[in-house]
Amino acid sequence: PGLCCPAAVIELPTRVSYELLDRGDAGKRLLVLVHGYGLPSSELTDRADLFDPHRRCTVAVPQAPFEHRGLRIWHRAMYTAMDVAMQQYLVSVRLLDDLLGELETETGLSAQEAVIGGFSQGGGISLSLLFADGVENRPAAAFGICSFPPGFDGFVVETGAGAGRPAFLASAHKDRFAPIEASRAGAAAFAELGLDLTYTEADTEHVMTDEAALQVGTWLTTVMDGSLDSEALTRTRSALAGVDGIGFFGGRWSYSD
Repeated sequence: PGLCCPAAVIELPTRVSYELLDRGDAGKRLLVLVHGYGLPSSELTDRADLFDPHRRCTVAVPQAPFEHRGLRIWHRAMYTAMDVAMQQYLVSVRLLDDLLGELETETGLSAQEAVIGGFSQGGGISLSLLFADGVENRPAAAFGICSFPPGFDGFVVETGAGAGRPAFLASAHKDRFAPIEASRAGAAAFAELGLDLTYTEADTEHVMTDEAALQVGTWLTTVMDGSLDSEALTRTRSALAGVDGIGFFGGRWSYSD
């Protein structure tokens, strides 16, 4: 009585492991494919030629730094362990930032020209790299499939960092983790941060599909060519007109100059 144990010291990871896909010739830009919660990277790597149909990229595949019940994860689910999820989310953003710098050193390809993206929470963290405060190796573009913005207090946005950066988001009408209204609010939040967002919806569940990978491949081609599809951007603005994105998340973020 009267005594307390010191808080447990949590040892945080300092880097993420990764592999480079063997695709023959070296690419012109980095493409980093980030797996979802407890999901195999093969969901993405098996579709590498759909994401990058002209094989112009060097593809890197990181492994999530945390584990839960034997599954590799980027962060815990926000609705089950908010404090842990928040810490893990921020650590994963930092580690992917560091990874881009490491990949630049290894491959000689610019981290600032990299494209990063993935499925579910892998895509959400990838998109966050476009506007999170303090990112040193900010990628040129990012994408997410069935992905969402960070939904917790303590996430700091670097004002203007995402302005004009290409982004792609695909949502699913039957996503079991969020109704389509929430997915649209997430898309609107990305757009309100200034990202040049291309947004699509499909009548599917929370699942990685060939169709979504093909859509990313079409978008990535425009990114590589420096000519985003203006009609797709216009359709996105029209689809999200009147949707309150950042407000939907309760104004939880803060902003730095």
